[in-house]
Amino acid sequence: MKTINKLGTIEAICFLLIIIVNQIIINLPKNLIINTGSSAWINIIYLAVIVVLISLLVCKMFKPFQGKDIVDIAEFLGGKPLKIFVGFSYILLFVLISGIFLRYFSETLKLIYFPNSPVYFISLFFIIGIIIANKLGFRSVVLANLLIVPIVFIELFVIFISVSGKFVPERIFPILGYGINSTFFSGLSNIFAFAGFSVLYFLMPMLNKKDDFKKITIISIIFSSICLLASILTLILVNSNITTSEELLSIYSLARIIEYGRFFQRVDAIFIFIWMLSTFSCISIILMLITNIFKKITNTTNSSAMVYCFAVLIMGLCFLPQNISQLIFLSTSIYKYFIIILVYIISLSILVGAYLKKKSIHTGGKI
Repeated sequence: MKTINKLGTIEAICFLLIIIVNQIIINLPKNLIINTGSSAWINIIYLAVIVVLISLLVCKMFKPFQGKDIVDIAEFLGGKPLKIFVGFSYILLFVLISGIFLRYFSETLKLIYFPNSPVYFISLFFIIGIIIANKLGFRSVVLANLLIVPIVFIELFVIFISVSGKFVPERIFPILGYGINSTFFSGLSNIFAFAGFSVLYFLMPMLNKKDDFKKITIISIIFSSICLLASILTLILVNSNITTSEELLSIYSLARIIEYGRFFQRVDAIFIFIWMLSTFSCISIILMLITNIFKKITNTTNSSAMVYCFAVLIMGLCFLPQNISQLIFLSTSIYKYFIIILVYIISLSILVGAYLKKKSIHTGGKI
């Protein structure tokens, strides 16, 4: 029987996909194109292969720790100090992700629809809704996300197909963009694009069927890669000025040029509404993860007050950048390297170390 606070296979896939969906909405494809030029699509295929290999390693490392997450595994490897360090590091990362998503989308809504409204007023509506969603409980957040993620994926591919008539194939050249180095070597830093990988470390205890962990992981990465690849190719083939454009949401620039006949125009308003739901769902899930991590590292049971505290913290970090330039710097520099160091270096090292320690215990000190 399915437990009320556990995830089914489809629910878990959507759980992992919600962050990449929102990254695509808030300009991730444009940032990747700026870094690697017209070879961004090759770079993302290359990175997708690497991430799949890393995910297979992660799945193998998690096998002896079924029912555990990265915080539990850190405690096994290094005791409470490492548990607290890892726990608070991920809380900070998730607060940072939420703050960036919230500020980007609030600024976009202000620019397009509410030019005379303070941006903090717009953000406050999101925060209130996110608090209410978390107060309603785990199933409410998960089921809402299960509904929203497929709609957003369909909507994104509708945009890509609708603007395909404006593709200019010559814009894909030069194939290697800024060169081999930026595509395959310095371009490795673009692995931060798979930030949804961070949620993977907390997924195992939530699964109704622990044996589906590997399947869920691979499917999620494949879907993320396809959507990211489609968005990058579409932006390159449609917009020759993508790297110099000042659009806060590059995908919105595509939605704005879509027209379905003479009387059905400005359909971008529908897309913006769907993206609002996506942002709401993403931050609701992240807030739920944050409170769960905090409960684990502090051994508390009541999450009611924590929901309010962390919602206020997200709101505060959302307005830490004083202007758009600082927001862009935060999202393309600090956020980028924080993910690489914590998700792909520290966490992987902890998993490997814990796996070897577990194996050593079972073999009497022989690895």
